Amino acid sequence: MTEMLLDFVEELGKNTNFWQRGRIGSSNVRKLATMAVDASCYKEFRLFMEYKRGKGNGWEKIFSNDKALADVIIEYLDEIYEKCGRDDKKALEEISRFFGYLYWKLKALKK
Repeated sequence: MTEMLLDFVEELGKNTNFWQRGRIGSSNVRKLATMAVDASCYKEFRLFMEYKRGKGNGWEKIFSNDKALADVIIEYLDEIYEKCGRDDKKALEEISRFFGYLYWKLKALKK
């Protein structure tokens, strides 16, 4: 699972132009790690990500292949959920790790 999470983060990190525009702050990503473990179920957290896309603040911006950043991340989250056997608790823990790794990546890109 760790390898898959790190692969997702590396793929997201490749779009340095998007991240350098500062549309999504690293602290915003870090908060998602905490929110994931605090969510009561995966569907709740997924709905929150859909809300973030609708609200804007950069999550609705095209990231790759004509998809918004939120949509790209939701696809990764769905894959994590499936790999965890649709176990909410386990999936949310792994999603929290994913956002933690993404936070590290974004901090590294700012250097």
